[in-house]
Amino acid sequence: MAFLVLIGANIFIFLSGMKLSEQINFYETETKRLHQENIDLEKKAYEANSLQHAASIAGELDFTKKAEPYFLESLRFALKGKE
Repeated sequence: MAFLVLIGANIFIFLSGMKLSEQINFYETETKRLHQENIDLEKKAYEANSLQHAASIAGELDFTKKAEPYFLESLRFALKGKE
């Protein structure tokens, strides 16, 4: 009788181990997939933040005119009290 209980316990432990190994494999593949997706999203974020990307979007929106700099002719506004 004790021998049959030990055999049953051994089978239960064996099946539980198989189930756990399947879950571990699933989570390992899911972790690898998420890591790769994270790398791809980081690359897209770097591309979106680049000046080249901004220039291409500006070209699509017809923002091609360059701004002309504004120069102060006299610095009397900047130099307080020295006119």
